[in-house]
Amino acid sequence: MPLTEVVEEPSVFKPQDDAEKHCRCYKGAAGADGHTHLVDDIESVSLQKSTYYSRVSSEEVIENPRFFIDGATRFDIQQGELGDCWLLAAVSNLTLNPQLFHVVVPRDQGFVEFYAGIFHFKFWQYGKWQEVVVDDMLPTYNNQLVFMHSKTKNEFWCALLEKAYAKVYGGYEALRGGNINESMVDLTGGVVEMIDLRNPPPRLFSLLWKAYRRGALIGCAIEPDRPEVQTESILPNGLIMRHAYSITRVTMVDIQSLGPKVQEQKIITPLIKPHLQNALAIMNKTLSGVASTAGVTSNLLGMFHLPQSLVSLTNWNLSMAFPEGKAELIRLHNPWGNETEWKGSWSDKSPEWATITEEEKKRLGLTFDDDGEFWMSFQDFVKNFTTVEVCDVTPEVFDHNSFDEENGNENQVDQVQKRWQMMIYEGAWASHHSAGGCRNFINTFASNPQYSVQLEDPDVDDDDDLCTIVVSLMQKNVRQLKRYGVDYVPIGFTIYKLPPDMQPEQKLDTEFFKYNPSIAKVPFFLNSREVTTRFRFPPGTYVIIPSTFEPEMTGEFLLRIFTEAKRK
Repeated sequence: MPLTEVVEEPSVFKPQDDAEKHCRCYKGAAGADGHTHLVDDIESVSLQKSTYYSRVSSEEVIENPRFFIDGATRFDIQQGELGDCWLLAAVSNLTLNPQLFHVVVPRDQGFVEFYAGIFHFKFWQYGKWQEVVVDDMLPTYNNQLVFMHSKTKNEFWCALLEKAYAKVYGGYEALRGGNINESMVDLTGGVVEMIDLRNPPPRLFSLLWKAYRRGALIGCAIEPDRPEVQTESILPNGLIMRHAYSITRVTMVDIQSLGPKVQEQKIITPLIKPHLQNALAIMNKTLSGVASTAGVTSNLLGMFHLPQSLVSLTNWNLSMAFPEGKAELIRLHNPWGNETEWKGSWSDKSPEWATITEEEKKRLGLTFDDDGEFWMSFQDFVKNFTTVEVCDVTPEVFDHNSFDEENGNENQVDQVQKRWQMMIYEGAWASHHSAGGCRNFINTFASNPQYSVQLEDPDVDDDDDLCTIVVSLMQKNVRQLKRYGVDYVPIGFTIYKLPPDMQPEQKLDTEFFKYNPSIAKVPFFLNSREVTTRFRFPPGTYVIIPSTFEPEMTGEFLLRIFTEAKRK
């Protein structure tokens, strides 16, 4: 087809000196009535407006296009040229929960049945589920999809999902760079808590295992100590810095001994040649180190390739056996979906897998494909990663026409609704009115919005008479404006306990803040979309004050308060 010229800026992904190398777009086939049903919205989601487009019928580019092929799995997803691994990792997690997945990606659409040239998706946006409709025009280069796509060439659910998400934020370019906690919330309406692995909480493995069991979305990343480290730098161990991974399983496996326990026998022999003495010393030290790890060495002689002359000088037989018991394992998925995987203990085809039975391997669904998915020991995971994000699903997602009578789990719905109750408030920090800054600015702090919550019933599963409360503060409508230089401002909140002689509706003033300390606050004010912290308080009435760090920082916000027990 001839090129169609549009008055737009060049795309950063298109060579600017060759008009024939241009972005092209898939286009849906004609419907049953002979007409093509399209919503022409390519401009609203373009990466950057480009000079040339060629609109090609999808049948001309790919035969037999399908929305789903054998359902949706995490292995479908392939990252493209756009740096939105933070979205792909969350989508990967979403596929593990079919009920929740089909809230975001409704079933009643496809390229054959229900085809109308448009597709619809649902995303959570600041307290409400928003339906987004897109056509099936997708950016391509040399007949290949440029951005997120499926491993199966004629499957399009993930590419269209990314397009719809880009439309929410005003374009593909708005998706370049982000934090997985943003996409997890947008896909679930859930609440995300961040865990700093450099200062992990007690019983962390149990915490993650329980989160996985209750259907939470879990992601993780490695943040460098030095800010100058490049984004997505591949480490020698195969992990990637500043890259979002999804955690797809948390489990324990039974370890079987490979044979009788044999004491490590150090090689002690009066060798004459010093270089042989040095070689044996190094080998003894190495074997001692191997024995202290969670790995298994099945063929030590072959590994070290000792010269026969050296072997003949010794009379030893070393057999290393993994101690029987349990091993704590984490399975991760890299949205690149390729061979870039962890290379250490419990990696693909590592000798540790010889210590578990075939039944255990079957239970784990163990494969060794170059698909971006790999296992790590929990100890290695904590040692190498720096942050974990746990997104718990809130009750409202199940109130949005999401229960599938055929495939849904009604017990799961009940469990989620019993776990959390929520209050939600929308507000704003307005200049010279309600943008008072943090407690450091005592003269203006009282002008910030104030919200009270009454905790009545202690948690049912604890005996300490305390109530759990999770507070989440979110900045609104910032990502859409990043192209204009707008960025997140540092936000946080402070919590005060209301004295018994004060009424919940009574606004606290400057005099109160001068003489009454806070009972809790965020550890840091962060320039991120959302900050969330969990607390445990005695029953009583509390006042939550969301603020920016400095006065006169303006913006809209959403405040969500979650409790595990009944509250007013």
